[in-house]
Amino acid sequence: MIFNIFSKRAILIVIITIAAVVYIGTAYNSHGFYHADEHYQIIEFAGLKLGTHTPDELAWEYKAQIRPTFQPVICFVLLKTCTFLNINNPYSQAFILRLITALLAIVVITVFIQNTKSLIENESIKTAYYLLSFFLWFIPIISVRFSSETWSGLMFLLSLSLFFNRSQNNTTPFLIGGLFGVSFLFRFQIAFAILGFCIWLIVNRQTKFKYLTKIFATFSTIVFIGLLLDTWFYGEIVFTPWKYFFSAIDSGGNGFGTSTWYFYIAKLLTYPSYFIGIPLLLSLILIMIYKRNSFLLWSIIPFILIHSLVPHKEERFLFPIIYLFPLTIIEGYKIFLNLCQIRFVVKIMNYFFIVIFVLVNSVGIIVMGQKSAGIGRMEITKYIHDKYGNKSINLIFCSWANPYNPWHSLPMKFYLENSLTDHRINNLYELNDSLFIRDAVNILVIRKDDKNNIECSGNIENYNLVFEKQSIPNWIERINIIYKGFDNRNILELYVCSKIE
Repeated sequence: MIFNIFSKRAILIVIITIAAVVYIGTAYNSHGFYHADEHYQIIEFAGLKLGTHTPDELAWEYKAQIRPTFQPVICFVLLKTCTFLNINNPYSQAFILRLITALLAIVVITVFIQNTKSLIENESIKTAYYLLSFFLWFIPIISVRFSSETWSGLMFLLSLSLFFNRSQNNTTPFLIGGLFGVSFLFRFQIAFAILGFCIWLIVNRQTKFKYLTKIFATFSTIVFIGLLLDTWFYGEIVFTPWKYFFSAIDSGGNGFGTSTWYFYIAKLLTYPSYFIGIPLLLSLILIMIYKRNSFLLWSIIPFILIHSLVPHKEERFLFPIIYLFPLTIIEGYKIFLNLCQIRFVVKIMNYFFIVIFVLVNSVGIIVMGQKSAGIGRMEITKYIHDKYGNKSINLIFCSWANPYNPWHSLPMKFYLENSLTDHRINNLYELNDSLFIRDAVNILVIRKDDKNNIECSGNIENYNLVFEKQSIPNWIERINIIYKGFDNRNILELYVCSKIE
């Protein structure tokens, strides 16, 4: 008995240790941001209170006052602490933000599986649950992002952990409500998952009104604290949840493009790869049919349903609920085992899932954990900073290839070099002597797609430009031909002028 208990604990300790290595390594390599909002609406916003930015240098969401400032304030405190500790390198500061997120994710995931493992009787399936919770290939990548989606999802997961903790006391509903509130302040849309879970409490658990009142009391308190932070940050009384939802309603939810109603169903299949997406979607269907009283169903479906009704859709909008996917797959598999009584079929399926898990997740974690976020724009800026940051830099770039200002709108001031000038050209045909500065390091940054015209690419050699760096490693670029994680044509290449004639 003691040996069995030790073995279970030992397995979990080993898994957590490996997870720590994977998550910290991913945080170290994952320079930059998955989506622009992660940078412009958090780090750049924090710059306003740090004194490094003016209101005119912030994204339009600042003037619209629709961004909750809870996370930018946390960022402000962390960056201020970095400065106090004499950590002034922006790439080191950004790594610290990702590292804190990764460590938080490991703790929260551990707490959640510890409090929900009782839902799984079979020990081998329980081990599979531990592995899926930490190592579904997209979870480590998302879990290092200092983004609203990740932090909202983690706080929601932690609140559920408290509910399933067997040693609840009178303060538990207050803590759950507080975490609901914090999750909401990170990302307002999590309200749909929170609402679904609270309805589940009423319908399936017959939860007492007093319990729900306690949850609502601390939820409201945290939202009020958010109002105070927003008021301090924006300099006037602002209730950002109202402004955000009013803005979404006013624009019809299609301000940034529209997608079909089944967008998220398709993404559930394709984004994690079909090998994981199909079991995930089938699991949701099985739970809907055979286990309609599952809290997973009541939390996930309203969240996806409401998002599906909004015309503008992005896969990152699902990130707050991805931490529920491992348990969803496990619950679906449990239902499958109950339905299928043929041992041979069950054995084949077990081996199939083991092989898929090892192959798909290993490749995904290794590939995604070794590259910068997205197409690696910040890999280029970090290279410039590390090698040429103490020199005058003349940056020449083709359209959409400026790593400091990818969309030709607001530059990422947080990463800008002190002595940097830039020149934009539409294509390599426009390279000419007047673009080069004799007393500066002349750097050309282009997309791979810019070299498609052979006559254009010949200009690179004509101006003594030597290749030094690309934003995505070659070996990952080759794997991506099959993996399709990003568009290879948008990979950035950096060239340095060896001499000016």
